[in-house]
Amino acid sequence: MKLFKLIIPALAVLALASSCTKEYNTYGVNIYSRYYTVTPSDWKRDSGDLEPGAYNYLYAEFENPDITNDVISAGTVQAYVYVIYNTDKNLGSWNPLPYVYPLEITTTDDSGTSTVVAPENLRFEFEPGIVTFIIQDLDGYDPTDITNSMSIKVSVTY
Repeated sequence: MKLFKLIIPALAVLALASSCTKEYNTYGVNIYSRYYTVTPSDWKRDSGDLEPGAYNYLYAEFENPDITNDVISAGTVQAYVYVIYNTDKNLGSWNPLPYVYPLEITTTDDSGTSTVVAPENLRFEFEPGIVTFIIQDLDGYDPTDITNSMSIKVSVTY
């Protein structure tokens, strides 16, 4: 009886193990990185209704021949933006996208001048041969115009 209690679980484990298969990646690992300086004139505006929830964003599109159909099916594409966090010492770091950054907006109306911080989302999309950087305001309105250049790195692993 004890032998029977041991055989049934062993057969169950054997049946489960035999249904598993491992897939091995036979591709070589190659990493290709391209650096982009995205200037204010590179950004194009795609505006919806300029209302919350509308599809309002800025985008900048660049060629990247490293992004192939093979990369899309079996590799990875990652992007990073360089952000200076200490202007006195010119210290910065690479931050993975998507990245949410605070943007100070100063407005003046009849009641005076006020400054608010609006979060902006920087993300990216890709297709074969093309990478697109997108800035979208998190409250759904049209994002503020970009006045400084951005350094963005795109790394393709295959």
